[in-house]
Amino acid sequence: MKKLAFTVGKLALVGGILYYLISSDRLNLERLLLLKDSPDLLALILSVLIMFVVPLAALRWWLLLKALGLQVSPKRTFLLTWIGNFFNSTLPGAVSGDVVKGYYIIKAQAEEGRTQAFMTLLIDRFVGLFGLIIISFFSLLANLSIFLENPRLHGLIWMIGILFLATICFYTLVIWPFHDGKDPFIHFFEKLPATKFTTKIYLAFKSYQNQKPILLSTLLIAILIHCLVAFLFWKIAHLLTGTEMGLGTQLFLMPIGLITTAIPLAPGGIGIGHVAFESLYQLVGVAGGADIFNMYIILQLAVYLMGGIPYFLYNSEYHIPQEENVSRSM
Repeated sequence: MKKLAFTVGKLALVGGILYYLISSDRLNLERLLLLKDSPDLLALILSVLIMFVVPLAALRWWLLLKALGLQVSPKRTFLLTWIGNFFNSTLPGAVSGDVVKGYYIIKAQAEEGRTQAFMTLLIDRFVGLFGLIIISFFSLLANLSIFLENPRLHGLIWMIGILFLATICFYTLVIWPFHDGKDPFIHFFEKLPATKFTTKIYLAFKSYQNQKPILLSTLLIAILIHCLVAFLFWKIAHLLTGTEMGLGTQLFLMPIGLITTAIPLAPGGIGIGHVAFESLYQLVGVAGGADIFNMYIILQLAVYLMGGIPYFLYNSEYHIPQEENVSRSM
């Protein structure tokens, strides 16, 4: 009963946010019709998502799995990535699909490798988060003098600076060769909120201590993915607002907006993401941030819903077929 009430409460909150945005003209669904007159932009967005974003995300996860010696083929990793995206777009929060991917990847592993397999999903998620922080920080450095002239951005400047420093410190701890059982920072993580979770994440990353090329390459892939998404936001912003928002400004604000969409209230961050982007873009004098996010998220949902095809094909017995069966079907 409590779970039902909680779900209803979340849906009511999201519905209230969307109603407010629409009634206040901050979210104009009619602007989606502009894509009818911009087929080139529509084709560009869909092509980037299908041909680059999803395959790169699958590659990043596969590298993490391979580094731990987990035998999962690139084809299966790609398939599970599509299925995960399908659930990310249909269930609340940005990690719902990871739970489904975790179920399937665990089923495919021997018992001793199941914990490691599931932890790669958490690591992959955090690598994506760190990529967002790094993009925003370097965009901040490249445009620091411009951003400092806007007092409304000072809070975000401090926030990104602190998050970047925390990211660098975390990766330094991960690759630092502490002797077994003598890592002094274990005690630090045990004192943080959600002790068991934070400690598990740290130890999971430490399993890649001797896999520095993998840590670097997965981080670079995350940065590339987010840069591609920022480029799409930049093109959509130009179409909807007609303003020439600099790409550097987009690279600074977009990661902050995407971080907020991880709050588990609605599929794809709907509601929270609309408010976040509307507020962030207003800080630099651009109206219609909710419309920009709305157009991107609808197109992303259209692409990610394609993941329902492999899911429903293989869902009759709630398992992914063995590798050879997948190969024949594809």
